[in-house]
Amino acid sequence: MRLNIGSLVGRKGASLSVQEEISSDFIQFSPVVGQAEGPIQVQVVVTNTGEGYLVTGNLELEVSLKCSRCLKPIRTTLVASVEEEFFNQLPSEEDEVFWDEVPLVEANEIDLTELIAESILMSVPMKAVCQEDCPGLCPTCGVDLAEETCDCLSPEIDIRLAPLSKLLHSLETKSPERRKDHGSTKEKTFKSED
Repeated sequence: MRLNIGSLVGRKGASLSVQEEISSDFIQFSPVVGQAEGPIQVQVVVTNTGEGYLVTGNLELEVSLKCSRCLKPIRTTLVASVEEEFFNQLPSEEDEVFWDEVPLVEANEIDLTELIAESILMSVPMKAVCQEDCPGLCPTCGVDLAEETCDCLSPEIDIRLAPLSKLLHSLETKSPERRKDHGSTKEKTFKSED
């Protein structure tokens, strides 16, 4: 999405409001999102700061995700806020800024494509769930525990701790060794005198 900011050039403090729908095709490359259910709703304000143009606003996109517990499809709206300044020229060498990361104005236009894509992808939840109390799938047989029960035994120990469980079991099955007293570690019994 490219915005023409010619009307703001040379007018420090002036702003421009933009409401637009743009394509959400880039979302198909995300392994987390199933598919976009429409275009991205963009509402931004561009303000001339003197040194550049500050872009602030909100983005919304309806998407289909999969529940991270039961894998059922979920339809939800991703909401993201954006705030980025596009500069008229590169900062001086004294500033500790990576020049390739500084967004620049190009011929009275600013390109919001990368900013919008990053903001939308950052708003995708790490673990989406269909319901807060979703029990998920049985780790043994794969049945959906929200719809039916299974006869699988619930795991008593975390699989990551299984080697420790085997070690504990082997220690318990060995015959206990008798304690050797060498005189220096003898226990003394103190009895109170009445």
